[in-house]
Amino acid sequence: MEGLTVARLEGGMFVKKEVETDSSMAADRFHEKAPRVLSTASLIGIMQSACADVMAPFLGSNEMVVSIKVEMSHFGAVPVGTRVKLTTRIVEVKDRQVIFSVEASDRGQTIASGRNHMFIIDKDRFEKGIERYNDGGSNK
Repeated sequence: MEGLTVARLEGGMFVKKEVETDSSMAADRFHEKAPRVLSTASLIGIMQSACADVMAPFLGSNEMVVSIKVEMSHFGAVPVGTRVKLTTRIVEVKDRQVIFSVEASDRGQTIASGRNHMFIIDKDRFEKGIERYNDGGSNK
């Protein structure tokens, strides 16, 4: 890990962004019996991206972020093509772990909310672990 980059991340930091959904994010892409609406899997992905946006300016050149735990309720369907508004806010910073509250909305109504636990990792160490895994070993 380079320096103490995490120390600069603090509770309350947030990002608000809008994401235009498209057909690659549709639930029917994952299964033919699913409707053509924003999928839960894609919603989790754009929420993770918003959390990473908060952290990115504070990361060293050899640091990356991964989600290690996602808790989300998705209770409102929106059609493909909708512009979804995201708000993600740091709730807690514990060493290299950063816990976020996340919310997605459309037309002023919340369509999903939850928490995302992200972890700052060393890029070189992570990539070496993936190489070991690809060679038949453990990825830890």
